[in-house]
Amino acid sequence: MKLRVGVAIALIVLAVGFALYCIFRVNRATDELAAAIETAMTAALEQSPEWEYVTQDLVRLWQRERAFLHILLPHMNLNELEWAIGSLPTYQRLGDHALFVEQSVRGLQCLQTIREMERPTLGNIF
Repeated sequence: MKLRVGVAIALIVLAVGFALYCIFRVNRATDELAAAIETAMTAALEQSPEWEYVTQDLVRLWQRERAFLHILLPHMNLNELEWAIGSLPTYQRLGDHALFVEQSVRGLQCLQTIREMERPTLGNIF
């Protein structure tokens, strides 16, 4: 009996720990992506020569984080973010600052929605 209770408690602790890790990881990923999008958007608005490099950094960051996010989050939320970030290198190569900024704003809005939906609140749990 004591062994079963101990195993149950260990599993609960493990599940809560994993949930907290996932919350931390999603928050960190969305914060880093938002910062990278804002940096790229600023470079586009200022027509900085570093625009190409910060866009490439953003895409690399997205490639690194997207697999983990797709495991944890509903695809509906990530599809629009993926489309927005995926279109940025094309607009950068074309030199289309307006569309680049527009898709950057869309990406930031997607990240904000993801943060709100994944925040551990009673409304999100029940």
